[in-house]
Amino acid sequence: MPTHIYSIKTLPVFRSINILAVLTRYAESRGMDIEAATEGSGILNNDLEDPDYLVTPRQEMTVIRNLLRLLPEPGLGLLVGNQYHIGVLGKLGAGAIHSATFLEAIKFFIKFHDLQMSYFQFELKTEGRLSCFIMNELADLEDLRRFVCEREFASVHRVASDLIGKTHGIKEVRVAYSKPDHAGMYEEIFQCPIVFNAPRHMFVWDKTNLNTPLPLANPLAKKAHEKECRELSLRIRKQETASSRIVQEIEFRRQGVPGFDDLARHMNMSPRTLRRRLKEEGTSFKNIVSDVQKEKAIHLLQTTNLPIQQIALELGYEDLPNFYRAFKRWTGKTPGDYRQSN
Repeated sequence: MPTHIYSIKTLPVFRSINILAVLTRYAESRGMDIEAATEGSGILNNDLEDPDYLVTPRQEMTVIRNLLRLLPEPGLGLLVGNQYHIGVLGKLGAGAIHSATFLEAIKFFIKFHDLQMSYFQFELKTEGRLSCFIMNELADLEDLRRFVCEREFASVHRVASDLIGKTHGIKEVRVAYSKPDHAGMYEEIFQCPIVFNAPRHMFVWDKTNLNTPLPLANPLAKKAHEKECRELSLRIRKQETASSRIVQEIEFRRQGVPGFDDLARHMNMSPRTLRRRLKEEGTSFKNIVSDVQKEKAIHLLQTTNLPIQQIALELGYEDLPNFYRAFKRWTGKTPGDYRQSN
């Protein structure tokens, strides 16, 4: 019988500090100062030692940009991704290790996707004799797309190796972007054919791999870790607010601003309930949109060479003069003057 399972299609607002602890340890191993790696993220050295500390995707992206600026190595995402072994996943990784089979471990990962610290929705499909592990991007990763994708691919490969052995029978890796200059690193790491410019990111295995028994299978231990994962997931969700979820939905949207009613439906609540929640938090949809657009406009002006008209469109401004007026209200300068002075 064909298998088709998938994780939720929502990017969690918060994630474990462990995602950044791995990054900063790698940076330190290359002689990079940790404070330089975390500059501008609001993360202190002590935070990296606190297993309960939570960070946002935006904070993580700030650290990644610092890393790319200070360590401009080809294939850095692949090198860093190989550091994300199954132990980095904590209780989630422990539950997978104690699963009966590789398929059961994948189902465990998908069930607690919000603990994965990923920017992707995971999808597992079987087609004939093949199993396809599909990774769908959940956010506009901007200039970090190549790094984040490479890190994810190398991490998935590493975790699969940790579960069922170095030779886990991967038949093909499909990548939804063009072939980079360091394509040889892909072949060296994955040891299989690599297809670039594919429609979707995908790992292809022989379907029989899914039934591979795991050497540390332990149903009781898995059940205990499942309970811990459920409690951890609940604790993380309790940190979310209506405004923080809206900020993230707008920040990582590829173009424009979602309508309020559509956003409420996406958040599984009525527009009336969402409006009340925002009022209780002392803000409004209009204020949130303005704040996010300001930050996004400044970021795009400082870090890209995009034409101002394109930036305006990405922020949902079809009328360029309206964008100019809004930007001058935010900063006291026109977009062009701001770009020149920064």
